[in-house]
Amino acid sequence: MSTVSEIMSPREPWTIQAYSNKTAHDVATMLTNYRIGSVLVIDKDKTPIGIITERDMVKRVCLESLNASKVLVEDIMTSPLITIMTYDSVDTASRIMISNKIKRLPVMEADNRIVGIISVTDITKNLAKILFDDYNRYRSLKKILEIDDVSN
Repeated sequence: MSTVSEIMSPREPWTIQAYSNKTAHDVATMLTNYRIGSVLVIDKDKTPIGIITERDMVKRVCLESLNASKVLVEDIMTSPLITIMTYDSVDTASRIMISNKIKRLPVMEADNRIVGIISVTDITKNLAKILFDDYNRYRSLKKILEIDDVSN
């Protein structure tokens, strides 16, 4: 079984600082410009305290017909932050995502540093690779068995 660190996105997560007058509009700009699905919210000490996803933007700003330039990030972030450790299994990550109905998990190192994010997409790509590799092994084995049958 793979660990979270083996399949998580290799890029460092994007962050935005809370309690600094940053708004939902700032988050929307980041999501669009960097083509990302979430932004971690950090405090002044750079400690992650929440996350804002595309879904949060839709539910907490758009559907409420709020002015994105006036909604502060700390008012729309999901908190407390649900995280996973780099050494945890992908199966554990999947179970946490399912039980909390979330699609992304910030990944922490043993020193409590956020080192990445694992998403449902990362897990799906990993499963697809496993299935493809198994299929190719099966095809190779089948060819070997067919050659063995012909020679007998």
